[in-house]
Amino acid sequence: MMKLSNHTKGFTLIELLVVVAIIGILAAVGTVAYQGYTAGAQKNAAKSNQASVVKYIAAEDQKCNIGESSAMGGNLTCEGRTASDVITAAVTALADFKNPFSSSNAAVTNGGTVNTTDDKGYTRLSSSGSTITIETCIEDSTDDDTDNACAAAADRISNEVEVGS
Repeated sequence: MMKLSNHTKGFTLIELLVVVAIIGILAAVGTVAYQGYTAGAQKNAAKSNQASVVKYIAAEDQKCNIGESSAMGGNLTCEGRTASDVITAAVTALADFKNPFSSSNAAVTNGGTVNTTDDKGYTRLSSSGSTITIETCIEDSTDDDTDNACAAAADRISNEVEVGS
């Protein structure tokens, strides 16, 4: 005959609560770490877009300087080009660049300067004479003023490219 025991196999309520609490703590820590990771990745992607746009415009303008008749995938006619022409062609040629903070929107835009949180991740092209200013808002996460995040110089990257020379 089999002897019945008073002890049943399984977990007590306390043991289950401890396991659930540990899982909750790990999930909270993981979520915070993941958010920091994605914010850093978005910022690095915006910086990479900025650098790529600067190099692209300089390289395509150089094609015109060495005698090519067109550049930027045929979007730019080299003869008589102005900085405004280069910007229009660059925006068209770089339409596939996506804003890392809003991936449904193109990252490269024509005109204006970056100065608000809404500009985060956009690369704005503007001209003055034969100089193209390429400016990207990356929003430095150390700022306390989130409404005007891109207004501070630390929140944006700016480069200039001289075209038509």
